[in-house]
Amino acid sequence: MILSSYAVLAVDWTGVALVLLAFALFVLDLKVTNHGLPTVGGVAALVLGILVIFSATSLSLWVLLIILVAVAVFVGILFAGTLSKVLAAKEEPVSTGMEGMIGEVGVVKEPVGTGFPGWVFVHGELWRAIAAVAPEDTHKREHKRVIGIGHRVQVVGFRDGKIMVLPFEPVTCER
Repeated sequence: MILSSYAVLAVDWTGVALVLLAFALFVLDLKVTNHGLPTVGGVAALVLGILVIFSATSLSLWVLLIILVAVAVFVGILFAGTLSKVLAAKEEPVSTGMEGMIGEVGVVKEPVGTGFPGWVFVHGELWRAIAAVAPEDTHKREHKRVIGIGHRVQVVGFRDGKIMVLPFEPVTCER
């Protein structure tokens, strides 16, 4: 079966190598940040490889050339679109893990103090929390603060595996 397919389709191994190089360049472009240059090389290698495999130099194969150009343009657009989405995702702020919790608002489930940890429900989980001291309160000698059950707090940082929280009071407009 395999030998009969070689007799029907004359395979040029240079063309096969170019097509394999094209796929390797496409994979490389997904792994390495270099602004799509491997994709351009991959499209060029794919076009040349298919032209060499099918010996598409005669005018009778113009249909193959049209289909080949359409496929190459489609693959180029697909990889360029994927690359633009990847680059846009790299610019977004962190949204997972502990760094993604900074700025989140939660509810105190067990009193939280500056000297003792309590429990806070934030980001869909219970976390051990310590009350942080706001920068505007650092000059005061009295740093003992307790945040009671049910109060809303905002995550401002991490220390020793615990989240640091400040009371969260939404800004209201006064008349």
